[in-house]
Amino acid sequence: MPETETQVTASMESPTEYEHLQRKRKETADTVELAEVVDVWVGESKLVCRFQFDWATETIQRRYDLDSDRDIAKVERLCEATGLQFEQASHLEGSLVELEYTGSQWLPRPEAAYTDGEGSAAETFRAEWRLLVNELAQSPAFVRRGIERVRGLSTTQLIIGVILVKKVAIIALLAHLLL
Repeated sequence: MPETETQVTASMESPTEYEHLQRKRKETADTVELAEVVDVWVGESKLVCRFQFDWATETIQRRYDLDSDRDIAKVERLCEATGLQFEQASHLEGSLVELEYTGSQWLPRPEAAYTDGEGSAAETFRAEWRLLVNELAQSPAFVRRGIERVRGLSTTQLIIGVILVKKVAIIALLAHLLL
């Protein structure tokens, strides 16, 4: 008696084939899945996290350079998403994190704004703003004092300041055109 096609494929299908097909189905752009942080390694200049899905045997490994402001911000957001502080990154182990498939890789959702080409425009703007403020805060003292003063302004003072700067810019532009 000849076997039908479904009988042949069912008998030949192994767990690795099943996992491969399941992974391919889940690896479509914008798919979000929960993964467990199974291992965190903190070195002198690197931090490595390994994530594990309950439906896969392979782990996903993410490396962060602790000398890079952008990578530090990624780890900070990852820690904040699990209720930890940056200094507690080694305690991420065992926590659940949402990973999003971007079309080429699985990426933790909290760090999407800090990855080129990922995250919404608003998230990316806030992320770039934070990185700029951190970079300027490490600059010479006069710039640092200016940043501290701007941070200390109330919302009303900040709005008035923006309006005054715009008016001065308009007056300067008109003066340049008339003279």
